[in-house]
Amino acid sequence: MKKVQKTKKRKLSLVQKIIVCVIAIIFVLIFFFLIFSLINNPERSVKSKIDNLARDYYENFLYEQITHTNNQTPAKALEEYKSVGLSIVYLRQLLYNKNQNDEETIKYLTNYCDENDTIIKYYPEPPYQKDSYRVEYSYSCDF
Repeated sequence: MKKVQKTKKRKLSLVQKIIVCVIAIIFVLIFFFLIFSLINNPERSVKSKIDNLARDYYENFLYEQITHTNNQTPAKALEEYKSVGLSIVYLRQLLYNKNQNDEETIKYLTNYCDENDTIIKYYPEPPYQKDSYRVEYSYSCDF
């Protein structure tokens, strides 16, 4: 009978154990940093809030103002703005719109964006209803 030789398990020295622990801690920190940066993304949050404000401003204020001040159908009143767009709207107009906004939203957005240089432009599109338009943004924000 042949004798099976046992292989000795190699033990890590103290220095090697410390190096392995440091590398493991670095990987864990990088993992948590990546997760946190994906969850807490101020650029995405600011753009989303501005998009919501812009949508509400157009659908509940600007559209009504343009279509009801002219004695024309909405299609006729908005058709001329299809290619050139409506006049620009500054972020400050969205923030201080009487239809909405709380102080917290205003403070949050003004922390990141210049309300006098962040610009929104609306382009009505056929069939010229409240929800048929395109928006272009020009952000002046610190993300």
